[in-house]
Amino acid sequence: MMILGEVASSGLARGRAVLCDCAGKRTVVPQRRVGKVEAEMEIERFDAAVAAAEVKLLEVQEKVHRTLGKEQAEIFETQIVLMRDVHLHDTVRDLCLEKGMNVEAAVDAAIRQLMKLFGGLDDPYFRERAADLHDVGKRLLDHLVGDVPQATPVPAEGSVIVTSELLASIVAQWEGQGVRAIIVEKGGLTAHATILARSLGIPMLVHVPEATRKIQTDDLLIVDALAGRVFLNPQPELLRRYDRLEANLQMHKSALKDLIGVPTVTRDGVDIKLSANIGQTADAAAAANVKADGVGLYRTEFVFAAQDQFPAEDEQYLFYRATADYLKPGETVIRVLDVGSDKPLNYFPLPHEANPAMGCRGTRLLLAHPQILHTQLRAILRLSASHPVKILLPMIDGLDDLRAAKTAIGRAKAELAAEGQSFNPRIPVGAMIETPSAAILIEQLADEVDFFSVGSNDLVQFLLAADRLGGEMPSAYDPLHPAVIRVLATLATVARSKGKPFSLCGEIASDPAYANLVIGLGFRSLSVSPGRLLDIKHAICSTRLADAEKLAGQVLTLSATRDIRVCVQEDWARRRPVSPAELAT
Repeated sequence: MMILGEVASSGLARGRAVLCDCAGKRTVVPQRRVGKVEAEMEIERFDAAVAAAEVKLLEVQEKVHRTLGKEQAEIFETQIVLMRDVHLHDTVRDLCLEKGMNVEAAVDAAIRQLMKLFGGLDDPYFRERAADLHDVGKRLLDHLVGDVPQATPVPAEGSVIVTSELLASIVAQWEGQGVRAIIVEKGGLTAHATILARSLGIPMLVHVPEATRKIQTDDLLIVDALAGRVFLNPQPELLRRYDRLEANLQMHKSALKDLIGVPTVTRDGVDIKLSANIGQTADAAAAANVKADGVGLYRTEFVFAAQDQFPAEDEQYLFYRATADYLKPGETVIRVLDVGSDKPLNYFPLPHEANPAMGCRGTRLLLAHPQILHTQLRAILRLSASHPVKILLPMIDGLDDLRAAKTAIGRAKAELAAEGQSFNPRIPVGAMIETPSAAILIEQLADEVDFFSVGSNDLVQFLLAADRLGGEMPSAYDPLHPAVIRVLATLATVARSKGKPFSLCGEIASDPAYANLVIGLGFRSLSVSPGRLLDIKHAICSTRLADAEKLAGQVLTLSATRDIRVCVQEDWARRRPVSPAELAT
């Protein structure tokens, strides 16, 4: 029997299934009415619970710091920030004082309210913070109710954990326990539990429907976290096949390390710039470890999300400088704040929008709130005095908002100059091409900017009118749709003819099987997550430009997504990647 899932942490593993409740049993929450005097005492109990829970979290953080390192330990900083969240504290206080709720019920209601808000968001990063809220809420309620926290499951050596949900604090305690793989019914690709699993090198599948019903404890499982599938009680022949695959994978992973520091060049000498997408300082450190060519996309919304108020100019400058230091002298492309109704900040209330993905977000939103943009631009411009940085404007839909944003940059420059502050007066300014209107107006936009970054995920979504996050019904979202391929080819052609540097980021840039196609379409600069960088480099260094252009030419003649997919898959299967050791010599 085979069941499918989504790869969250890649690898191959086998072992005996262990079913467990890795999100922790639900705390029984007492509910009663309280008067004004008792309500004040309940709030004091809440403050004490926060302090006690924070101590426990700091202990977990210290353990992770010792075993996995600083970057992984910073994951638990998010939970501490959530525990201190002003909105959470104000909500609990209001429920106690205004609604007469006891503190346990108030905490439960406040956490549920925030989880519903986060869980309903479009952006996966923010949506998956709901799992951190779950963890925070459980810690607080355990302390308030007086429950002894449920013991962390101690799996036997060689176990495959099967669970409906997973908390980061649970995964953190599995270091050195011999967990072979993890299968989760829910979960997400940017959830902190997933990030820790990757750091521990544990293969992990998420979104595995009914896993806890279909799999029984002690079933023998093969977890193929490359193709996204699980085999239950496999036959001997399948076991032997995966023996060979596991051996080959171990050799491949070991050999990939030989590519660190090797130039990203095709076999016939075409240079490809390979940069990293980052959101946090830890991402920049990871990118530096694999010698990325720079930061192709710095998502600054993560800097804002970690605060309980808008970060001041000096705070932003220090954040950006600490991140850019890792990749210096490589350049850092800093995208200005890209938030909106689909990616809200709890201290930046915005009107509800029925269709937030199409609403006021990105550059549109910043132009409506010029002081937020002005402060961020000043911080970035100050950094440009000492670091090679670029400004990237998100969700550009035409010349009007582009020119308005450039005017705002000019005002920030003039102000800094009047103050005697140093900055690069010729700092490059670029536009993200992620809306159909921007793609159509590429020639006109090229006359106004210094570079382009093609945000393929949103561009595919908007071109195909297809939700890239999916839902109950299968989504029409597919980066290999012929319309997408033709638009990408046109963008590359126009940008090259205008002499404007252009880069590609998103799903289609991050899959090694697509590397040949995107090079053939004309892209010579890609930006991917640090964890994918060596795999992409391997694919690029194993191909030739002539082969890539031949594939792109074939694909551009096809009019059906299925035909394009077959063509790309056959190309990937046919080409034998050169060994990393050979490329490194």
